[in-house]
Amino acid sequence: IVNDRPIKVFNHGKMERDFTYIDDIVEGVVRICEKPTQERLDAKALYKVYNIGNNNSVKLLDFIKEIEFNLGKEAEKNMMPIQPGDVEKTWADVDQLIKDYDYRPNTPIKEGVKSFVNWYKSYYNK
Repeated sequence: IVNDRPIKVFNHGKMERDFTYIDDIVEGVVRICEKPTQERLDAKALYKVYNIGNNNSVKLLDFIKEIEFNLGKEAEKNMMPIQPGDVEKTWADVDQLIKDYDYRPNTPIKEGVKSFVNWYKSYYNK
């Protein structure tokens, strides 16, 4: 978008994803690393898998609109069919993360995109 090149939008934009702000992911990883649960301290359960996400799907076209708004320019979108093996909607189930660490990533999509775009413009001098 920044370089005025078209972007591919699969399934004609009829996709939903659990976009998660990087600071929320880092916070979740740090909490898990710094405070292992009792289960992880037991020799029988050294590993556990946690989903770190907003537990909320966002429509792909809404996500793109938010990027466009924060960049102040519209993307040229090439609408494409769904890719083989892809799914229309995903989200991260964070129930185990909440149970074990009382942590729920919660940066709203508008706030996360705005922060990212501001960082991007500053970092790349755009």
